Amino acid sequence: MPSDPPQEQAVPWRRRALDQQLPTAGFPAGSGKPSLLYFWAIMCLAAAIVLGFAINNQRGVPPAVVDSQRDNVSKVASSMRLTINHYVEDLDQRIAARPPTTPDPEFVKQVVGNGTEWTGAAIVETASRRPLATAGSGVPMELLPPALPAKDTFPITTPDGPALVRSVALDGSRTLLATQPLDVDELRLNPNARQGIFVITPDGKSTLMQGVSAVPDVHLPVVFQGLAQSQSTEGHPIRVTEWLNKQLVVSSAPVGETGATVATLVVAEETGGTSTLHGFLLGLTLLAMAVPSFLLMRLAMVRPVRSLLERAKADACGEVLSKRHPLRNAEAHRIARALSLTSDDPSSGTGGRKRWRWRWRPTVNQGLALATVVALLWPAAAVAYTLRSPEPPIPNQLVRDEESRAEAASNVMGKALNNGLQTVTRISQASEATPDPAQLAPQLKQELADKHRFRSLYLMDPSGSVVSAAGREPLRKEPLHGETGIDLDGETARVPLVYAFRVAPNGVATVGEFDIDYLLEMIRAVDGQVRVVDEDLRTVFDSNGFRAFQQLEGTARVAASEALKGGTVGMAKTPDGRPALIAAAGLNKPNTVAPLKWSLVVEQDLAGLRLPQSDGRRWTLLVAGATTGVVLLTQTWQYFVFARPLRRLAVQADRISDGDVEEPISPQRHDDIGALAMCLEVCRQVRHTGSSRLGGASRLRGTEEDRTVVLPEVPPQPEAGRATLWLSESSDTRADDRDERS
Repeated sequence: MPSDPPQEQAVPWRRRALDQQLPTAGFPAGSGKPSLLYFWAIMCLAAAIVLGFAINNQRGVPPAVVDSQRDNVSKVASSMRLTINHYVEDLDQRIAARPPTTPDPEFVKQVVGNGTEWTGAAIVETASRRPLATAGSGVPMELLPPALPAKDTFPITTPDGPALVRSVALDGSRTLLATQPLDVDELRLNPNARQGIFVITPDGKSTLMQGVSAVPDVHLPVVFQGLAQSQSTEGHPIRVTEWLNKQLVVSSAPVGETGATVATLVVAEETGGTSTLHGFLLGLTLLAMAVPSFLLMRLAMVRPVRSLLERAKADACGEVLSKRHPLRNAEAHRIARALSLTSDDPSSGTGGRKRWRWRWRPTVNQGLALATVVALLWPAAAVAYTLRSPEPPIPNQLVRDEESRAEAASNVMGKALNNGLQTVTRISQASEATPDPAQLAPQLKQELADKHRFRSLYLMDPSGSVVSAAGREPLRKEPLHGETGIDLDGETARVPLVYAFRVAPNGVATVGEFDIDYLLEMIRAVDGQVRVVDEDLRTVFDSNGFRAFQQLEGTARVAASEALKGGTVGMAKTPDGRPALIAAAGLNKPNTVAPLKWSLVVEQDLAGLRLPQSDGRRWTLLVAGATTGVVLLTQTWQYFVFARPLRRLAVQADRISDGDVEEPISPQRHDDIGALAMCLEVCRQVRHTGSSRLGGASRLRGTEEDRTVVLPEVPPQPEAGRATLWLSESSDTRADDRDERS
């Protein structure tokens, strides 16, 4: 038997063998990866907050003013579209229901009526445009397109202003032309901002409808360039060289499919942007708090694990280190004590081990907890400072726009209810000429399918029995009050039931119950929370969801009660002095909805306003939230992936320190903790079996029970013995081959 190699030759061989078996801790398995990821993420967040404040530091019109103008002009265009659609539908129904014996002059007079809908009408020859019958103010033939469309609505610009023309082919040779002026709902304009509302026709001509023009007429074509026949809502500021600290805000929206465009001009004040210095200080303080947290993570876990792993590799190879780095947590000391016991390290005596056992050292969890607290100081301080800082004041233009928004929403709601009442009135008039009301069932179904504004449409006889119905089952419980109108059924507590009705002279009543979703869809199109309340300040509709007839509370109740007295109310502050943006308008247009005594309240969330100060607050809170998420992610990563396995390994090391070396240690991780477990298992085997186990390790393959062991070394044999053994094995092999062939 040759003698064992000397220690200086055996240790390098054992180290190479051990390194080939230990797992390589690549990303994300390394113990130092979470802390590095945390530090790099915090650096990115610090750069992001500085960049966010730097981008928004330019002076200009607050984006909230531009958004508000764009939303208001969109609501004006929507209101105009509803009015035009109602007039067009009524005209088309008149044409469809025209008796064949009605003369053309009589029919055009019926179309014009009292001039509230169509101010002029004419029946002309389609080819020559020769008038056959005219009524009202007439139709400007010279402004019509060369080819009359068979069925279309298009705008023109007359000397009196913009007008809408409806062209419908009656037959192959005659065409009905009807005109009406384009009117804009009265809005609460801001005279200090020189606000004006314009209507632009497809030919590019613009007409001032309300307010004043902020720029001379000669510059209007340049200001409105590209807005004619626009298909989308637009809004942008324009810098005027002659104006100091002011800009011109242009907003536009198309009026349905008519080709007309509504535009607004307003002079808005410029405001300062976010402070770049403030953003730089926030980023600097974030880095200042991240550095100590990062160092605490390294000192609490990374450095102890790496130092312990280096010591464990030396002990597993039988190497005695001349210098050992200090271990700064309790788990590392407990594992180091077990390694020293199993490897017979002469540098640690019994007295030293006793001192190790009773000396207090922080655990890895305590170190990570301290690092977490330090890392969370900045987001906590940033959130507290941001929330306690005063909110930015509301610009006066936004209050005016909010009042206009409330009035526009009130007008849209009133028109929708009035259109439903007119539909009910038209059916009721048809029932007067029908001896059997049940014959109107097809018309009820058609009206219900075409308009989608009713959930139920039905006729009742004088006794109150339903004689003809379409749609869902009626929910109305209260008796009808009066001969015609719109009412709210207060006895149906499950849903707010709004219905339109008309009682014909023959006693047959026509009732249309409005679809709640149809009405909610209109108020949900308005930015902010919109609530409709009755005269008792009970909630009838709420765009954010509601319980029927719930009492209105807060500042909105004050605004609604003032609006019920008449007019429109705007509030920029709450009664206790805090900033707010609330407007309320009474639902009193048209006159048919005034008896409802309703009020519509619009309330904006100030956190969503795009003001420079709000952008800075929002960006700070966003970075604070992201920082909190990064801290929690990295600390959770370190706790579950490294801290808990290290604690479990320390418990197994305590068992070995107490003298129990019979139970093996299962290395189930492909990281630094798994390498520590494998080295500790080698040292346990050395303590249990002998130094022949040094440099070997259990492989991380299969299950926990599938273990690999170091095979005993086969002693060398003499040359003659090996030759004899080879000959005997060869003869046995040839004999076996002969047996197989036979």
